[in-house]
Amino acid sequence: MDAQGPLSSEHAVLRASADGRVSSEEAFDRLYSLYAGPVMAWLRLRARYDAADDLFQEVWRIFLGRWRNWQNSPGMDDPDAKPVLSFLYRTSHFVLKSYERKERMMQPLEDAANTESDPHAIARTIDFGRCLAMAKQVCSHEELDVLAAKLAGVPAREIARTFDLTEAVVDHRYRDAIARVRRRLRIGAKGAKREGHAKS
Repeated sequence: MDAQGPLSSEHAVLRASADGRVSSEEAFDRLYSLYAGPVMAWLRLRARYDAADDLFQEVWRIFLGRWRNWQNSPGMDDPDAKPVLSFLYRTSHFVLKSYERKERMMQPLEDAANTESDPHAIARTIDFGRCLAMAKQVCSHEELDVLAAKLAGVPAREIARTFDLTEAVVDHRYRDAIARVRRRLRIGAKGAKREGHAKS
């Protein structure tokens, strides 16, 4: 079913699954189609590029186990509720924390310069990758976590719960991240204009 069809949102998929209009397997496939991009972006922001695929598989393996016993929450009638996206976000966070602990233990054995993800690869493969790649250059780790989640549509309350923050702090970090990216865009635009004048 295409992205413009009746299963174009998490709410629609969960409702169709609950009503028996689609099988559990079909619903899982549709959720994967909706959220594979954001999950991969979160992972590539903080993991080595060559590790992101394995972490991606781990996140979806955990979600598959959860999906087999999925029970819709009482608030499912709210179209803005995104329990699956929230679950994937929390799971990605915990998988990344585990990965980073292992990386710290292994760090003396390898060149630290090789542990960075390739931001240009993100930009090629993820819809909002260009913004995230630029943000990675100018934002703190904490701001990046919030920005990537907000761009994917994770509710502020879920981000706050994941990182044990208040929603006000989440909003503050998001605004700061956006401001930094906008400043970089303005600087880049001015530099390109100056270069154009120099050539003419």
